[in-house]
Amino acid sequence: MFSNSWAFAGLANEISSPDDYFLIDLAGRNLIVQNCAGKIRAFVNSCSHRHARIHDAPRGNRKLICPYHGWTYDDSGLPAGMPAAEQFPQVLANRENYSLTQCELECAGHFIFIRLQTGGPRLRDFLGPAFDFLRNTSIGLDKKMDEFRGTISANWKVLIENALEGYHVPIVHRATLGAIRQFSTKPSDVVDHLPNDSGHSYMVNRASQDWLARWRKFESALGRWPFRFEHYVHQLIFPNLTVTSFMGYSFHIQRFHPDSVDQTTIDSRIYSVRCKDQNERGIAIMRSVYDEGKRFSQKVFEEDRRICEIVQCGLHQATRPAVLANHLEKRIAHFQQNYLLALDGA
Repeated sequence: MFSNSWAFAGLANEISSPDDYFLIDLAGRNLIVQNCAGKIRAFVNSCSHRHARIHDAPRGNRKLICPYHGWTYDDSGLPAGMPAAEQFPQVLANRENYSLTQCELECAGHFIFIRLQTGGPRLRDFLGPAFDFLRNTSIGLDKKMDEFRGTISANWKVLIENALEGYHVPIVHRATLGAIRQFSTKPSDVVDHLPNDSGHSYMVNRASQDWLARWRKFESALGRWPFRFEHYVHQLIFPNLTVTSFMGYSFHIQRFHPDSVDQTTIDSRIYSVRCKDQNERGIAIMRSVYDEGKRFSQKVFEEDRRICEIVQCGLHQATRPAVLANHLEKRIAHFQQNYLLALDGA
């Protein structure tokens, strides 16, 4: 399934200079995502000579040079330099046959997606309405305020399903998410959107009017940012990317990578956004908001880690299918249906 579908890889603004790169694991392969003279490309991380990894560090700035025998590849992945090149007449005669294996890559704003198997819909068609959401998110992204990588002893789908419902919040997150007063508690102000059959979905929770009234007192100090809205949004890009934000002044981006049937690694980033006409008071306010946001997110992560590991332990003993709430857990049902469809297509 992960080979046949577009999968989120990372952010283009993190590899903005020529030869910047990062490594990513996808469907059992280690891939290089590299800025090749301004064009972002993805290659399987394996030299065509004797298959050593081209890059070993998880990220950096380095040309495509094999550390074993010094084979060098150009920006399109073709062998461009080989010590004792005369010893490889077959390569000199047809360099294309010995190029690095390249993967399909497209972007929605700064969001990079890779597909290992060729063919299928273009990224815009695959994402549907989520394409514009990611592009609009990208417009204002500024500084990386926090980044962490954590491992949870649970299947990746347990983590996704946990992220798709707020039913557990009063129990698991009583002192964190459950104590937030920024969101409206009216049932009509919490809306799930299941726009198509691709598996993508999003939830919108309107901001409370009391909170907005207090917020507006600081607007002249805070200034303006490009993608502003008056709600909290949780967007799932099927199968394993989530993007969340409250009012658009920061964005939390998480990728859930399946390491094994009962272990998942989460790559998490929180980005601030660029603001216009923000004065010194507004800068101080937002700095405090971002610092608290980092601490808050880490607490929530630990709460989710613990409960997902408890769920995984229970799954090993389950003899009946789970039962889902008709409304509160309908995003989970939507995810499960599209997961089965994706498996069938794979």
